[in-house]
Amino acid sequence: MIDVIRASSTIVTLLDKGCHRVYTLAEEKPTLELAKRRGMLTSGEWQGIKLKGFDMENSPAEVLDFPVQGREVALCTSNGTRVIETARGCLELFIGCLLNAQACVRAALVTAQAAQSEITLVCAGQYGRFVLDDAYCAGYLLREMEIQAQRLGIGLRFTDASKAVRALTVAYPDARTAFRESASGQRLLEIGGEKDFEFCLQTNTSPVVPHMKLDQDLIWFADWGN
Repeated sequence: MIDVIRASSTIVTLLDKGCHRVYTLAEEKPTLELAKRRGMLTSGEWQGIKLKGFDMENSPAEVLDFPVQGREVALCTSNGTRVIETARGCLELFIGCLLNAQACVRAALVTAQAAQSEITLVCAGQYGRFVLDDAYCAGYLLREMEIQAQRLGIGLRFTDASKAVRALTVAYPDARTAFRESASGQRLLEIGGEKDFEFCLQTNTSPVVPHMKLDQDLIWFADWGN
């Protein structure tokens, strides 16, 4: 699942900074109730603005300065966590963004090869609509997948949709340009999120691959490598 601006980048950063588990929820009230019941930190936003009563915004840059080591975090966002909720029936689900591109692709390839299954890249979008930043990120991951698959001797076949998003990495000179033209990127800059914008552009800085787990009706993520 790709929500590069910003849920995917926030989840990766939380785990990279030593967060024990990240629970993802679609609605604000259940998130606060879960956090209160289990002593969790909360992170969340709606339309890019921090939710009232939450400890943190859905912000990878803010995570850097927050004491999350060993803690559990309940995350609720406008798009990413809602899409995760619809994907709870997946055989495996990983969270990808530019920060962990190489690591995420490797995890997906190894897992798919072992299970003899397909890999689907799910772009969160914005309120159910296509957004350029997620599509560009998906294209970047696919190009990385080609490189790693060749090294591992794994054959790949791409759908037309995959070919289309992969072409975006050629159509745009870099991620910064694509993100600045995307609705998500423009919204983030409008609300003063320059630090997060720059943070989400970083590439292959994290080895963390958030991997979905189920705890009764709850969805949570921990690093695939642990």
